[in-house]
Amino acid sequence: MTGRKNLVQAVLNRLHTRQGELAELGHPDYGSRLHELMGELNSDRTRRLAELYLRQCLAQESRIAEVVEVSFEPPQRDLGLQTTLAAQVILRPVDELATIVLNVTLAL
Repeated sequence: MTGRKNLVQAVLNRLHTRQGELAELGHPDYGSRLHELMGELNSDRTRRLAELYLRQCLAQESRIAEVVEVSFEPPQRDLGLQTTLAAQVILRPVDELATIVLNVTLAL
């Protein structure tokens, strides 16, 4: 896997790894804090924290020049259905004009 596909896979791996999980392997900052949102409702506060954690995580990836946008689907009205958070992340890789769009679903 090379190029853009490799970057997408690397980003997804980073997002789905708990920050600190690879500390014993010499990578204490690798990963994200998104797991900290488990058990939270799909609220404005949770979405703001999710955006912060997404941006912090993606800032660690040297192949990303810019996180152009992070947006979220509106929450379901039924509180029983607010167990996931759907995000769309638009990235611009280093040395490229074209963006990459990632759809990420987070379990709450």
